[in-house]
Amino acid sequence: MTSGGTTVPLVVVGVGGNALSPPGGSQSIEDERKAVTAVARELASLARTGQRLLIVHGNGPQAGRLLEAEQPETALDAIVAQTQGELGYLIGEAVDAELGADSTVALITRVLVDSDDPALAEPTKPIGPVLAEAPVDGPAVRQPDGSGWRRVVASPRPEGVVELEAIRVLLERWHVIAGGGGGVALSEESETGGRSAVPAIVDKDYVASMLARALGAEELVFVTDVPTVFESFGAEPEGAVRRMSVAEARALLASGACPAGSMGPKVESCIEFVEATGGRAVITTVGEVEAALRGEAGTTVRSAPG
Repeated sequence: MTSGGTTVPLVVVGVGGNALSPPGGSQSIEDERKAVTAVARELASLARTGQRLLIVHGNGPQAGRLLEAEQPETALDAIVAQTQGELGYLIGEAVDAELGADSTVALITRVLVDSDDPALAEPTKPIGPVLAEAPVDGPAVRQPDGSGWRRVVASPRPEGVVELEAIRVLLERWHVIAGGGGGVALSEESETGGRSAVPAIVDKDYVASMLARALGAEELVFVTDVPTVFESFGAEPEGAVRRMSVAEARALLASGACPAGSMGPKVESCIEFVEATGGRAVITTVGEVEAALRGEAGTTVRSAPG
């Protein structure tokens, strides 16, 4: 990426929705502001090193609040857009406050999906609050601890980002917040040439990786609510994986250590980014982003061992 005739290194940071509204909290806006402020401090530190940031955030807890009052099969597009506005505003203001300047732009983002994607026929992504009984008006999955049920919706792979070129231009001057919640899912209609909303949630990790590859990012960083990738799902801290080659990351996925509903999309997204660019991908948690980029925390994925 170039800015004013000089090359500015681009870092794409994918921030999980739980990192912005931690599980077990009150889920209030005030608690969310506090969590966003903590993340913004680290984002601002990266920006001060001369790197341009593209921030892609999750929206699970935030969408869950809205879904308590909405029917997910009819309102998902508007709900994703609403959470993009909410978190784009909060993140932008917090980063600007840390940097002491108007340095961010938040963009409502639409993502194209294939209407023939098999994932659309197999809903798998849990959304919304935990329900005491399984809903009668749509698919659901039981909570792992047996405490209730959650609705599930389809989660197709992204095929393109409508605002890609706008994001590219904005990055010339600002840090950009885009792709929130994986973007509003749309499919192109072959008969009319228009687009229609799809009742689905696109995983923001895949969107972050897609944008990082398309925009020539040097690094892809995922900030989540766990410190590292682990050798097996639910492992103790001593099972932490600090460094992986692409081949090792593929083997870990094949072992089942990274389930689709948690770490799987992050590891897959890291693999896609590193293979396409030769850059570095990092998975870490709030409070350890800078340490992870120094190789002192988190999990680093590179093209080769070491």
